[in-house]
Amino acid sequence: MSESAINLLPVAKVIKSFGTKGEMLIRYSPRFKGEIDEKRPVFINYDGLPVPFFIESISSKGSDQALVKLEGICNEPQIAEVAGEFIYIESSQVQEDDQEQGPSQFIGYTLADETGNLIGTIREFYDYPGNPCFGISRNDKKGDELLLPIHEEIIVAINDKSKKITARIPEGLLEL
Repeated sequence: MSESAINLLPVAKVIKSFGTKGEMLIRYSPRFKGEIDEKRPVFINYDGLPVPFFIESISSKGSDQALVKLEGICNEPQIAEVAGEFIYIESSQVQEDDQEQGPSQFIGYTLADETGNLIGTIREFYDYPGNPCFGISRNDKKGDELLLPIHEEIIVAINDKSKKITARIPEGLLEL
């Protein structure tokens, strides 16, 4: 991950195109409680690098979704290219009080196994009853998400300074 990407926080995910005017449906991350500042750029990863886009329009669609039109993304094929990707904002846009503590604070950390092999980046926290998990964006399988249970026998070490979590990956989990 590039150095500039460390300061970005995922706030939504592109679901699909909506209509014929280049709008897309996005779903906000459950932990994001603020609003996206329309005057500041949002970022979408292309080939592993964050690319800035300015918002032309955004309108709420329910409590956790919105219709968004981004400058430079004008048609269905362009939206199909970013479908499933996360939308990021600069972490400086989020107030300290808006950021939840707990497992959500590890969004953006890298995940490595006990031998030091980089697995991917934590992109989401899923609070499944009795089985909370991190959603890991994998380095070896673009577009695939690995669900890693948050458990004391799996999480070996957390280094806040380097924003890295070391985990004892259960056998066979990476082959899924």
